[in-house]
Amino acid sequence: SGINAEYGRIETVGGAIYAYTSPGALNLGDDPVFGVGGDLAFNWGYTDNGHRIALTGGNLSPEDVNDDNTHGLGNHFHVNPKTGVAHSEIWGHEISNIQDCPLATCRTVKMQGTDHGTGSHLISGPVYGNYAIYVAESQSMFPSSTPLSFTVPGQC
Repeated sequence: SGINAEYGRIETVGGAIYAYTSPGALNLGDDPVFGVGGDLAFNWGYTDNGHRIALTGGNLSPEDVNDDNTHGLGNHFHVNPKTGVAHSEIWGHEISNIQDCPLATCRTVKMQGTDHGTGSHLISGPVYGNYAIYVAESQSMFPSSTPLSFTVPGQC
């Protein structure tokens, strides 16, 4: 864990202080946040792919492996991960589910919703819910570790 200056990768340490999922939440097994453990990895870049947020418990492709197999939030295949400049707009996608779907063999990369490019391998799917991620240097930065009381209507 730490920082990789070349790609701008940053990994948190210590895992989640607090995580909340709605009672009755569905699809947690392949959810890009709640489906894997580990720490947050920001700006995960490798070959011509980039991901704003992934978790270290999922697959984090090495810098020199072009397998399109890291999944998370704010993703783009076929981009310069060092500059953020896309080589093609058809491979951008906001939320991809956890899956073992390497480029050479996989032709169905499962997405949440329809907010993705027109790349032939990007497959729309249900939206699981909403995500809010807060990062601090210590737990004392948060007002309380006690869950907030609120009701979430329906199921995600």
